[in-house]
Amino acid sequence: MRLSRLESDTDIKPFDCGDTDLNGFLFDDAKDYLNSLLAVTYLLTDEENTIAYFSYQNDKISHQDLGNRDKFLQRIGSLLPKGKENHSSYPAVKIGRLGINRNNQRQGLGKRVIDFTKIYFTKKNKTGCKFITVDAYKDSVPFYEKMGFKCLTSRDLKSDTRLMYFNLEIIN
Repeated sequence: MRLSRLESDTDIKPFDCGDTDLNGFLFDDAKDYLNSLLAVTYLLTDEENTIAYFSYQNDKISHQDLGNRDKFLQRIGSLLPKGKENHSSYPAVKIGRLGINRNNQRQGLGKRVIDFTKIYFTKKNKTGCKFITVDAYKDSVPFYEKMGFKCLTSRDLKSDTRLMYFNLEIIN
């Protein structure tokens, strides 16, 4: 398997994760997001197929995510450096998309991508981010919880996705 960054001239090998939205992003949107400076996508490939892909976007966690400052400090306050609780937001990297080819699911590749992301953004920190965020599909919430992510708010309980976060400082 080979890990590479998607570029404008990359030929994308066949991929089907079973989710039309995730498949569509890879084939229809990932290059546009790259060219528009909205996201960077990485491909894990073998000789014939795209085994997995994931994309990163800049993000933040802010007081507005929880509705007000008090709720924010109750949920996130203990994770913040002393004296920095008054910032209105804190930097994060968002896993915008993560898809694993159907034939390669349930082999630990999702865990490897999350572990890679944790290391990639803590060792020689690329962007100065404190958190990893993800808008997890409801069916994926248990996976992200196993990876150490927590739901940020209960306001999205009835939504198709849940805003989740991981504190990168625990890696150091």
